[in-house]
Amino acid sequence: MTTPPRRHLGLGLLLVLSLLAGLGTPSYGEPGSTARVAARKAVQQDKRIVVSWKGERKRRVYQKSASVPGIGQVDLVCRPKSTQIRIRPNSRAPETQLWMAKFEQKNGRDVVAVKNVRVYTYATAADNGRGGTGPKAHEGLNQKSPIEDFRKGNAYGLISQRPGRNLDGGGALATPATSFQLTWWWERFAYPGHQYCNMALTLHTDTTRQFGLSWHGTDEGLRQTTSTTTIPGLGDAIVTCEPGSNANDQTVAFRPTGAKAATSFLDYEYIQGEGDVDDHVDHVDDLDHDPVTGLLGPVDLPRNGMMRLWVSIGGVKKAYVLSSNYVVNNDAKPGVNACEVAATPLP
Repeated sequence: MTTPPRRHLGLGLLLVLSLLAGLGTPSYGEPGSTARVAARKAVQQDKRIVVSWKGERKRRVYQKSASVPGIGQVDLVCRPKSTQIRIRPNSRAPETQLWMAKFEQKNGRDVVAVKNVRVYTYATAADNGRGGTGPKAHEGLNQKSPIEDFRKGNAYGLISQRPGRNLDGGGALATPATSFQLTWWWERFAYPGHQYCNMALTLHTDTTRQFGLSWHGTDEGLRQTTSTTTIPGLGDAIVTCEPGSNANDQTVAFRPTGAKAATSFLDYEYIQGEGDVDDHVDHVDDLDHDPVTGLLGPVDLPRNGMMRLWVSIGGVKKAYVLSSNYVVNNDAKPGVNACEVAATPLP
């Protein structure tokens, strides 16, 4: 079966838009080649918003909002009948994703749930635009409805964006990726006049240290298999995602630089699915530097999940959060194959 037709803006227009945004231009190589990307204009921003109220105050503030650079707005909502984090992109034409790992207690057990909140127009390359979402999407923080009387928890995640799936993914990240950490605590929701809620969201954006890779359809995947991003003070971050039913290389690696590169090491963990923390969080410590390849890794990307990675060089540890979602082995419909990886420093 042939690849479904794509509605392209054209590579030239995409490059012009990237330059106007001042966020760097992907460099495209020959089929299967490595593309190296460097940001032209750095965006660095930290924000913190808090929703906190109790009792029968006349002017309760149930919602706080913050801008997400280059993407739109994130809302933090705590009402007795609605507890959620919500993303509102400026446009639903691109593919916008909010990934988060939620940690809380359920039935007396420590549990985790990986969530992917998406806003988009085109679900696949062949979509006519009717298969998309609304202009916003959310992830609820309550476990039951009506909302339970007491609940607490925490989460971390990231918000990223790439062209819609009707277009090429574009290779390395061009739009800023924003990481976040979230905490929530509410109690006495069953007792009006005595209710209490506190939610805090910390957001961090740093385009000089983000990296990733996105391609849509096997044709683009064959041209854009690998993305290499140079990160100040660290070296290169390398993401590889091969398409094809026989492909077995979907990995992330680091090539540290400097006098202390030989003593560098990598800690990492996978967070996938939903259930007990012990069953769904896998942690690996002290993967050392390979003197032959010069790499930390490569280590496998999750097929549909998240990672945290800690790169240690000369006693300095840098923490990353990464989301990964890929389908690479649909030979019957190569147009639905896709790989979307985003990574950025944690707050």
